[in-house]
Amino acid sequence: MKVVEVSGDARSVGRATGEELREEIHAHLHLFPFPDSRGSFQRRLPAFLATLCAHLPEVLEEMEGTAEGADLPLEDILQLNLPMYAGDLVTSEGCTNLAFADGPDGPMWGKNNDGGPPGQRRPACCRIVRRKGAIPQANFTFCGMVATLDAVNAEGVAVGHSSVGSAFQQSDDHLPIRPWGYEALMHARTAADFLRTMASLPTRGKGYSMVCADAQGTVCSIEAPCPLIQVRRPPDGQGYVTCVNHYQLPALAHADRRTEEGKRSSQARQRVLDELVAGERELGLEAMQRILRHHGDTSVCRHGGADQDYTEYSMIGLLRSGRVLYLDGNPCESEYAELVL
Repeated sequence: MKVVEVSGDARSVGRATGEELREEIHAHLHLFPFPDSRGSFQRRLPAFLATLCAHLPEVLEEMEGTAEGADLPLEDILQLNLPMYAGDLVTSEGCTNLAFADGPDGPMWGKNNDGGPPGQRRPACCRIVRRKGAIPQANFTFCGMVATLDAVNAEGVAVGHSSVGSAFQQSDDHLPIRPWGYEALMHARTAADFLRTMASLPTRGKGYSMVCADAQGTVCSIEAPCPLIQVRRPPDGQGYVTCVNHYQLPALAHADRRTEEGKRSSQARQRVLDELVAGERELGLEAMQRILRHHGDTSVCRHGGADQDYTEYSMIGLLRSGRVLYLDGNPCESEYAELVL
């Protein structure tokens, strides 16, 4: 996984990103070409651009800079970042997120990002973004995309996503949820700040379950069957929260677009996570690493199996110290590297 540091105004951030990741962005586009959807995208693009200009102008400038730096048409970068799908998308991906409110290493967020077999993986990167006038963040994403909703900022606010889907109607006038979350983290000093921004306008996109945590020890889950945003908080006395690939709020039990098999797999991982956390004496870094490396009948560190999901990379944010640990591939096979915001 390539780590790049970019700074300056939004266009400079994008241009440096495009230059540093040019080969990887081209590889991403080669792996997922858009010929079948290009005509539809062009018809819908004016509405997409109007929404970005109104609410995410700096993110649009960054995308323009990325296209310049990568020597690509702007439309390619826009189509990587602006979802075409809405409630008709059936999701199959699996990811595992959890956050600890406190422990010997303070509040933390951990995630295994899962996807398909190694030969089908999108090129991923970590971008350390220091945009002028904004809070720096370490952002884990696929090359050419500003964000996938996996990031930690320098104020100790973290967010991590799991794909779920949405059964609800969406509009091209709604904000794309991933760039909106990226911008929200540019200004959030607490989890409450992030939540208020995310819930302030309707969103569109795949539909996600997310964990959100901050350095003060707030942990919660954002359940987002776009365009809705709902918050799930842990019960009193439970110092952690998990999210996998289904909505856990009863009101949203049928708001997903998961197959029944996929939902059963996700529910099994949720039960395993609860059992693993309950078995830990202290919710610290060692416990987080053990959980993310867990193998069993239902594994957290995934190597294929019945659902054919594979862990692509893993991340841990230690929110009071500004440390972020990450590794490429399965966490059982290598040690985490470290960066500091």
